[in-house]
Formats: sequence, C-alpha cells, structure tokens
Amino acid sequence: MNHFSGKPAVSVDNLSFTYPDQKVKALDGLTFEIPAGSFVLLAGPGGSGKTTLLRALKKELQPAGLYEGRIDLEGTSGFVMQDPANQIVMDQVWHELAFGLENLGLAAGTIERRIAEIAHFFGIESWIDRPVSELSGGEMQILNLASSLVMNPDTLILDEPTARLDPVSISHFLDMLKRVHQETGRTLIMSEHRMADVLSIADRVIYLDEGRIGFDGSPDGFAGYLLDGSRPFQVALPAATLIVRRLEAAVSGTGPESRLLDVPAARQRLKELKSDIRIEPPGSDTELPADTVLEARDLEFRYKSHLPWVLKGLSLTIHRGTIHAIVGGNGSGKSTLLHLLSGVLDPGRGWIRRQEGLRTGLLTQHTKALFSADSLFDELMELSALGGYGREEVLEMIRKLDLEALSERHPYDLSGGETQKAALAKLLLLSPDILLLDEPVKGMDTASKIELGHWFKTLRDQGKTLVLVTHDLNFSAQVADRCSLLFDGRMVVTEAVRPFFQGNTFYTTDYGRVAAGILPGIVTQADLGRLHGSQDESPS
Repeated sequence: MNHFSGKPAVSVDNLSFTYPDQKVKALDGLTFEIPAGSFVLLAGPGGSGKTTLLRALKKELQPAGLYEGRIDLEGTSGFVMQDPANQIVMDQVWHELAFGLENLGLAAGTIERRIAEIAHFFGIESWIDRPVSELSGGEMQILNLASSLVMNPDTLILDEPTARLDPVSISHFLDMLKRVHQETGRTLIMSEHRMADVLSIADRVIYLDEGRIGFDGSPDGFAGYLLDGSRPFQVALPAATLIVRRLEAAVSGTGPESRLLDVPAARQRLKELKSDIRIEPPGSDTELPADTVLEARDLEFRYKSHLPWVLKGLSLTIHRGTIHAIVGGNGSGKSTLLHLLSGVLDPGRGWIRRQEGLRTGLLTQHTKALFSADSLFDELMELSALGGYGREEVLEMIRKLDLEALSERHPYDLSGGETQKAALAKLLLLSPDILLLDEPVKGMDTASKIELGHWFKTLRDQGKTLVLVTHDLNFSAQVADRCSLLFDGRMVVTEAVRPFFQGNTFYTTDYGRVAAGILPGIVTQADLGRLHGSQDESPS
C-alpha cells in the first residue's frame, strides 16, 4: 500500500485514443496528474469520453483501439461499474468477497481476516452468508465496493456507480464512499451524472467535453466555469445552487455570485429573498383521457413457490396518450410489474386487460443484450423487415437521438447514456403503441434527459402511451402526467405528478426538497421559469 507516496497516483501525458474504424478521437490530448489521496469527480456530457478514460486507466479493461501518449498509475487499482449485477461473479456474498483474494493465493486465515474487517467496515455482517440473488441493487453495489476494497487497491475507479440505484440507496452508497475516502485516504476517481451530492465530497473536478479537458479545478471553480459561461451543462449543477441563482437574478436583475450551495444554506437564502419574489401559477394538470389501454387488478406474483410474493394485490390503470411513471425502491417489484404488463410474465393471481389491436414494446434494463451487430447502424437495420422501415427511417431516428457520430461504432463501445439511446431507437423503430420502459434514462446526462423528455411528450401527443419505471425522480416530475409509488408489493398512491411530489417530504425532487414550505409549487427545473422579481410586470 502506498497511498501517501510522493509520486502522483495517476499521471496522464498527452493521451489520445481512437476506437477502431473511427476518425474522430474519443480522447484528445489529455494531460493531468492526480495526487495520492485525492477524490476526483470526472464530469461531462454523455459521450464526452468519461467511460473511455476510466477504462483506459485500468489495464485489464482498456478498450481496443489506437493509443497515443502515456498513462502511469502508481500501485494497484480497483474498478466499480455502472451495473451492479454485471460485476458480481459468485453466488454468495462471502464467496464474492473471497474471490479476488483466493486468486491472489492468500492463506485462508488472511482471507478470513480481510473479509471480517471489510464486512465490519461496511456493516454487512448480517448478510455475509446470503445468496447474491437476494440482494437489492443498492446492496449489490455496496458488495461491489467492498469486493474492490478488500483487495486493498491504492486507487479506486468508479464509473457511474449510482446509475441503477434508488435515491435512498444512492445516499447510502455515497456516504460509504465518503467514509472510505476520509478514513483510508485512498485515491478515488469517479464519473457521475448526478453530480449534486458528489460535488460536496469531491475535492477536484475534471470536466471532459468532446474528449478534451474543458475544466480542471475545485468544485466551486467548476460551478463558476459553468454558470459564468452560461454553458448548457450547468443544468447538472445542484438544485440548491440553481434555485438561489435564479432568485438572486430575478431580484437584483444582475448575475449573482457563482458558488455551490448545500440545501440548508439555499433554504436560508430563499427565506431572505421570498418577499421579493412573485411566483407565476403553474398550468393545470392534464385531464385524463377516458380510454384505458392497460388495466391490472389484484395482481400477485412470485418467481417460485418457495419464494416471497413480489407483488401483493397490486392494481393499476394506464390511460391512452399519457406518460405514467412508476417509482419505488430497489427490489420493490417495478421491473417485475413491467414484465407482467408486457405479457412476458403471467400473474400468479389477479388479471391484466390490454386493449386489443395495440402493439406493446418493452425496453428492459439489460439493454446491451439487445445488440448483436458490429455497428450501431447495422443494429438498427436488423429488424427492418419485421418493423416495415428502411434506411431513411433509421437515419432519421439516429438524427433525432443525436447519434450521428456513432452510427459506425460497435454498440459495445458506446457509453451508458449512448447505449440507452441506441436501445430506445431500436424499440421506437418498431412503432409500438404502448412503450414500457425500464430505467430509460440511466447513464444519461441532465441535458440529454431534458431533451429525451421533450421527445417523450411529443410521442404522447401523437397518441402513444408511455409507462416509465425509474429511480430518477427529477425526470419523472419533468415528463410524467401521473406517478405511482410502489411499496411492499402494492401501489401506495397514484396521483397527478405535481400533487404527487408536493405531497411527499422525502420521496420528492431535488427542487421540491429545497423549495418546500418556502416557494410553493416549485417541483422541477422548468418551474424556475415561474419565479420573477416582485417588481416585474405580470405576463400578459
């Protein structure tokens, strides 16, 4: 172990990388050093090169292609991936923790000691003998973190580790990560689209844009870089920062100081500014169409007769031409429900009624399993005969999803967000009437989510029905007409999206949490446009 040697943990000199058969460099002339003991957030839009860079730092995971320049990594490294299930290789928690140590040929006593120590550190003693299949997504990712750290790496690399976790699991995972950094002094390098919580614990941000370094400095400096330059990526900054900035600009008419704020500081500032703010009323909720396209009543389901029930008397109604979001914790049964609604699974009890003559399309979480061709374009052409579409429709879909630069790239070389877009494109080319989408925005940056949300609304306005299962509460509030909370196998509540999030204290959006009790009706980033200085004229 060499956490605090004089040498930098990572040294990169003029690094460039090009994927096979590509002309544009995925990484272009990167030069930086990371001192040992740093916590670095690697930020940037989807497709900016974050995953490529992180994998380039880990020799065993380096993508194939042309490398130029130099990478030096001092000591050993561990890697935590986006998908918790993809990294786990053993069937039991103990065996997973022991796997890497056994491959090193360590003595049994040493292995047992290390596992006992790491289990105590993470507080996972109670599930050390549990089958991995019984773990939630959040527990799996904690196991992946523990399995990496039990190897005592000098540097820990994390690629979007919270992409598939619910809000509570994200908070727990980041608390663990903060503790690892503070108590062990290991070097952490982490990419993350949900930057709000990570900016408060990182000590440095490296921002990539089209494969180049756009910014390298402190989190506060990064906020100033985005805000002062009015850069589109500023939408990814914490809600606390953006709300206060909007209010200060509305009151003073001048640009406020660019800085990061936590929720308590932001709420205090909102109270100070509240008397000078006028809030434009929100639009009325969309009236529900009378036409029902999917209806489930008293659903009960379990995967095997000796296993617990996943769904316990669940009922749900989906109306034509609406976007319906289903939220809930990891392991609550959301994905199972989508598979039941699609007809892939049959309920053990209860019934499901689907409107006849409508085509249903299902997007699962495991999107890479959809891909078999050598290029994105060929992949999208694969079902052209079945779907009745041709080359022009594929090119138009690629344009709509901003995938033009990737049409000849192998699907397995896409970033997490690009993979999601590609899978959505493949589904949408088949023109289903009902879209059942499981975590459709995982791995996407905030700007891409906003853009995709506009497109989902366009599909809804064209008469399509969308059912979204997602952990992203901000996205749900942005796009959905109605929202349901799944808990303990049942739908606890189903409401129009605004009263749903305003009625929750903890399970709400970042914006709702900051504004609660001070600025009524502020739920989404779009709501910031309804905040005006009290001296402003009312809109005519």
